[in-house]
Amino acid sequence: MGIVDETEYSKMSVRLEISHTAEIDVWIKERHYLKSVPCGARVRMIFKNREQRIIGAMMWCRPVARKIDQWKIVELARMYFVDDTPCFIESHCLSLARKCIRKHLPEIKGLIAYSSTGQHHEGTIYEADGWFQLGTSVVKSASWETREGRTDRDLSDKIRWVRSP
Repeated sequence: MGIVDETEYSKMSVRLEISHTAEIDVWIKERHYLKSVPCGARVRMIFKNREQRIIGAMMWCRPVARKIDQWKIVELARMYFVDDTPCFIESHCLSLARKCIRKHLPEIKGLIAYSSTGQHHEGTIYEADGWFQLGTSVVKSASWETREGRTDRDLSDKIRWVRSP
């Protein structure tokens, strides 16, 4: 792991570290409402406070939608922050993540994320970081159970958010 960026925010030092292992996947899986993580993360980001405690994490992957450019676009597949963090920390860390992607992955030209209407996620954190809404992704199939062991997770419509890095 290497420190990518460190900033002072709301009286709390936030440090972004890149993880080159799947250890953070377990941390996200235990806490995120979906209780799962996709395989094949392109970038794993860990956010720590002044005391070196993990306060959040992000997984950036190739887009799930096959028609979206798999090499120039990354999708925020999972993001989780603990509840006892300052207000707006998610938007601030999205900004740090974009800066990191711009610097270390210059081939990436676009970012995409989805907020779940079923979880009442309205996308406020994306709006606060300058993302814009690009429609709603309507779930077309009744089930994602196409592979053994896979169960339905969240079949609600998703709001699609996009932004440049």
